Amino acid sequence: MGVWEGDKWSWKLEWRRGRIGREKDEEEALWEKLGNLQLKKGVEDHWRWLHDSDGSYMVKKAYLAPSEGILEEQLCKVIWCRLVPSKVSFFGWRLCLDKLPTKWNIRKRGVLLQEEELMCVLCHNMIEEANHLFSMCKEAWILWTEVLQWWNMKTVMPNIVRGVADIFVYNLGRVVGKEMGACIFLVVSWYLWYWRNGKVFDNEAVIRGRLLDMIQAKSFLWIKNKVNGCAFSFNEWKVNPVACALSMRSHKQAMKLFLKQQKKGYTAEWNAS
Repeated sequence: MGVWEGDKWSWKLEWRRGRIGREKDEEEALWEKLGNLQLKKGVEDHWRWLHDSDGSYMVKKAYLAPSEGILEEQLCKVIWCRLVPSKVSFFGWRLCLDKLPTKWNIRKRGVLLQEEELMCVLCHNMIEEANHLFSMCKEAWILWTEVLQWWNMKTVMPNIVRGVADIFVYNLGRVVGKEMGACIFLVVSWYLWYWRNGKVFDNEAVIRGRLLDMIQAKSFLWIKNKVNGCAFSFNEWKVNPVACALSMRSHKQAMKLFLKQQKKGYTAEWNAS
């Protein structure tokens, strides 16, 4: 790593291989930071978390740190939605930060070099990057439109991922709650990526006409498994998801009131119907 030359530290960095692509820029940035770093001989090294004024580390701060300047804290909270598995929330977080291994992001790492390799596998018309794949792509747009019709919503689809998230988290969220809106955004995005991967790795393993059915079935199962007291059936969920979401929300509010009364010493019998 380096040696002391008198009272001055001299960096001696060795690499196992040559840098490619953006690694060269990252190496230059590293040398720039090291050049401004003054080490003191005889002073013990210690860790310091730069995203906190006192240098202390917390998991919550580590989660919010990569999102600073990109996602406001309110959206970060709803992306980590309890109605879906944690792996799906993590996927949604990576999506909103543009950290998924889309073809364009892989290209930036110096892996895909041929222009034809970069094309979207769903429409074959544009380069596959996050905003295209999850928003602008004609096939993705058709699927989002089907989902909006399922929820009885009419709106103009934006051409960026963040705009699509806002439609579900905030617009739909005004009616059925932000958590439910985030759930639907995450489930649809999850299956868009699942569909894309099927085309890339399994040669169209996913049938396009079944995607909405899969989204409806999976969202129903996740919600029923995550929330106690959901009385609606799968058929009701398919026909009128808004009514189902509102009934679940009313159940949650009633449960909170019941628990609050119990803490105050009131006696009552809980009726989940």
